[in-house]
Amino acid sequence: MGVISGNRNADEVEPTLIREDDGVSQYLYGGFDIESFKDDLESYTANLRAHKPSVFVICEHDDEIDEIRPLVVTVSYDEMASYVEVDEPVFDIPIPPDNYHWVESYVLENYRPEERKKRRREKWADESFKPSRRPLQDG
Repeated sequence: MGVISGNRNADEVEPTLIREDDGVSQYLYGGFDIESFKDDLESYTANLRAHKPSVFVICEHDDEIDEIRPLVVTVSYDEMASYVEVDEPVFDIPIPPDNYHWVESYVLENYRPEERKKRRREKWADESFKPSRRPLQDG
C-alpha cells in the first residue's frame, strides 16, 4: 500500500488495476484529497514530529465482496484515532516528501501553540482545621 501525490482524478470512482502478481492484485484509487482544517493544527504538528510521519488511509470493509476500500485519507492523528475507536481499518503510510512539505508549510503559517499558564495552588485544607500535634503511640 502506498500514497501517490498529485494523482487526483475526481471522476474516477472505480479502482484501476495497476499490478497483479501471484494472485495478489494492486489497485490505484484516485480522487482523494488531504484536507486541512485549522482546528486540527495541533494534530498535524504531532504527526510531523512523530518518529514516522504518516498519511493515514482509513478504509471500510465491504462485507458483500469481502474487500476493504479506502474511505478517507488524512494526516490528522485525531481523525485517524476516531476511526480506530470504531474498529475501521486504518493504514499508516510514510508521508511523501511533497505532502510533508505542504503540511509543514500549512502548520508553520497557521499554528500558534497555546501559551501555557502557570496554575495557582489552591489551599486544599480548610483553614479552620488544626491538625493534632500529639505524638503517635505504639500500639
